Amino acid sequence: MGGGKDILSSLLVAVFPKRCGFCGKVITPSADACGDCNKIVSRVQPPVCILCGRGKEECMCKDHQCFYSRLAAPFYYEDTVRKCIWNFKFRGKTQNAKILANEMAITAEKEFSGKKFDIITCVPLTKISLKNRGYNQGWLLAKEIGTLLNIDTVDGLLKKLYDTPAQHTMNSSMRRGNLVGVFDVIKPEMISGRRILLCDDVATTGATLNECAKMMVLYGAKEVCCLTAAVTRKAK
Repeated sequence: MGGGKDILSSLLVAVFPKRCGFCGKVITPSADACGDCNKIVSRVQPPVCILCGRGKEECMCKDHQCFYSRLAAPFYYEDTVRKCIWNFKFRGKTQNAKILANEMAITAEKEFSGKKFDIITCVPLTKISLKNRGYNQGWLLAKEIGTLLNIDTVDGLLKKLYDTPAQHTMNSSMRRGNLVGVFDVIKPEMISGRRILLCDDVATTGATLNECAKMMVLYGAKEVCCLTAAVTRKAK
């Protein structure tokens, strides 16, 4: 029986080879990324600012009020990481969730050491955006991370009430105003008194994460920490 399964697995690998989540190069079945990409990806290096998730030299906090207590990410949003997330988010490459979630889980264990999270969830999309894309990339990441870190994964804690202009088209102050009143809590009974890990793909100013965290804190969350696959670098 085992020999037959091995042959079938080999045939599947030959017909559908596993590819690097960053560059698309064929890799071994046990790997998530090729050796070249592992060497060149832009990782966030310590010391790290706990509020924006960037290395100290890239810190963008500017004394903004944060309703979450920490933000962490393994990568900067550039080069091969940008391509990986873009393909994941906009081109249906949902398999990229695994490599990103693995790195995010490693980062969470390091940056949130000692914290016991009750729930992991994600930034919501509107119904229209979810229908157009077919999936919420944040939810796919949250599910993978929840499994890796043994945290209960809960969808639908938050709701995005309406679509807003894309955050990347605005400056930092406009981004914060763009999101006021956009999110609401749908399951308050699951939030009160709990420590929550909130996931998304990319943090720029952190305005989206902060607005979601604000609503959960208002509904009694004990603490909200944020985890993204990447953060942008400070504008030059």
